[in-house]
Amino acid sequence: MRRLLLVAIVGCGGSAKPTTVIKDREPDHASEAQPAHVASEPAVDVGMESSPGIASGNRCDNLSDLSIDGMLDDWKDSHAITRVGSPRDGSIEVRCAWDGAMLGLAFNISDDRVIRVKGGHEDHVTVKLRAGARPVEIVVYPGNAMAKSKITKPAKASVADSLQPNGFSVEIAIPAAALPGFSTATSAFELDAEFLDSDAATGGDDTPLRIAQNLELSDRRDLFDDFLTAVKLGRGDIKVDLAVDLDPDRPGKERLVAGGTVIGVITDQYGYVTLPAQSAAAVKSVEPLALGARGQHVIAALVHQDDSSGGARDLLMLWTVWSGQLQPLANIEIKKQLGANVLEASWKLVKGKKGPELVVEPLPAIGFTAETWGEVPAGDVDSIVLPWDTKKGGIAYSLKGAEIQRRDLPPKKKR
Repeated sequence: MRRLLLVAIVGCGGSAKPTTVIKDREPDHASEAQPAHVASEPAVDVGMESSPGIASGNRCDNLSDLSIDGMLDDWKDSHAITRVGSPRDGSIEVRCAWDGAMLGLAFNISDDRVIRVKGGHEDHVTVKLRAGARPVEIVVYPGNAMAKSKITKPAKASVADSLQPNGFSVEIAIPAAALPGFSTATSAFELDAEFLDSDAATGGDDTPLRIAQNLELSDRRDLFDDFLTAVKLGRGDIKVDLAVDLDPDRPGKERLVAGGTVIGVITDQYGYVTLPAQSAAAVKSVEPLALGARGQHVIAALVHQDDSSGGARDLLMLWTVWSGQLQPLANIEIKKQLGANVLEASWKLVKGKKGPELVVEPLPAIGFTAETWGEVPAGDVDSIVLPWDTKKGGIAYSLKGAEIQRRDLPPKKKR
């Protein structure tokens, strides 16, 4: 078999703003005692003139110096990311703002009467926010002539409500650092908000109004777009998009993305490698492996390569991430094929005595024998383990710092 050349192209990029991104996920659904009207798509703004440069869709606007007093005067140049309901039976409209460290939310609730009663159902809004881990919850019972406002919130959040001519409004400001799971990889927050309109006593519709929406952080989406431009991919080309702990040099998780023949890691900058694959179809898989200490992961890519003589091989390529950039660890031959003859190895992550190990072991050969196998080991990779090797029965790979370590496994005893 001819040797196949192994080449990976490495790139990086940055932005003036600290930015990073993760894939949109569906927010967790709250338990529902009854069906709820749900909005999960961005709203089309009506009744408010758009200002130049105002964002669209579910991207949070870049607003600063918000005064959290329950009023909506600070939000006149923002756009509604979504709304649900009707003015007759109640509606809820949401706007959001992001300054790089603080998330602001404004809720404009239309309600013909704000109900606060003792010992019964009362009008209130429940807001849940997630950054990938457990959500934080804020509950607001608006104040009126019958009762003072009642607010349950995290200690670091600022929350206020105010009566409006046709209902009430709520403003929230919460530091991103107060949301469990927030890191440089976070590009969106998950919002799950529900308004309970207590109109049952007056014969109105008291079905809860619910909004399940991702809130995109504008600066971090911009860096993701820069990455896509650099590698000449579209959003639809991305097949892997995960938040995972990859970089021991940085706290929290990083964003791992893969599409086409490219693997990227996005933090406050982006780094990427172009895999030595003839096409996107030749990239069989890209996944994180928990090979490091304390939950640190490495990136594993399985790549198929063909040569002009009819031979082929599959490579398991391992990468670590250090200071936001990808660093190669090992390139391991997992499969070799020439016509109908096949050599293949299994690989799996196991718990070793000193930590996780990636164990690579030979499978029974098809067609090839020790006598007919005459290939010179390739110098650019760890050559495939041979089933007739009498000295070792495979290789165990472990991670120490930013380096891969190899340990020969004893040959298996013949049955």
